[in-house]
Amino acid sequence: MAASCGKEPPPPVDTATIQLSFRAIYDGEPLVLQKEYEYQGSIVRFSRINFYLANLVAANDDGETELSEIQFIDLSLTHNTLPDAEKGTVMNFSRIPVGTYNLLRFGVGVPADLNKTTPSDYSTSHPLGIDNSAEYWEAWNSYIFAKIEGQFDEDGSGDFDGNDISFAYHTGTDRVYEQDIEFDNVLNLNGGETTNLDFELDIKTLLSFKQGDSFDLKPHDPNNLGDMILIMENFRRALQLK
Repeated sequence: MAASCGKEPPPPVDTATIQLSFRAIYDGEPLVLQKEYEYQGSIVRFSRINFYLANLVAANDDGETELSEIQFIDLSLTHNTLPDAEKGTVMNFSRIPVGTYNLLRFGVGVPADLNKTTPSDYSTSHPLGIDNSAEYWEAWNSYIFAKIEGQFDEDGSGDFDGNDISFAYHTGTDRVYEQDIEFDNVLNLNGGETTNLDFELDIKTLLSFKQGDSFDLKPHDPNNLGDMILIMENFRRALQLK
């Protein structure tokens, strides 16, 4: 019998789809890139927010189901207008066995076994491949796990000019990988259906110390390990399942 062309066959009825939505927020509202926000009594605006997620797993009493080994979440592509920011970045993981799951787990960054690779080791469109070569820094021999970039109105003039601060917080190297962030949530996956989980990343929390004080957005050493560790640890507080 000749093979037929066209769409892929529908997924088996004993599988379902998990949809994960990620959006950045600031002061409780969807964050829009290049919009001005209050920060330390002055004004800040953001131009880039992205990060890697790794080892995404859904678990139940029968064991664990891997959703993905690695994903690149680029909120810079989906937060340029308010309607887009409200939707966020959406990923679908299909053909997940039906059943009840009580845990979702993933890490933020690139785990050591993958971080020792380089973009040339992958296909062009792979999350770690050539299309994302800007997310690899040879000086670190590491992928850049997360980027938060923007401008801060340091002089409080209300206008962005030559006296203001451009900041770029980048994290990377094996030491700062944040593994096993867990979310307890009961998911009932029914055959052929899609179940959505909404995550919010609070950028104000991401750029703050544990006692609540915001970072001082001054020029800083991009290789400062302490800054990188703090930001990566902050993902545990800043990323919430709604």
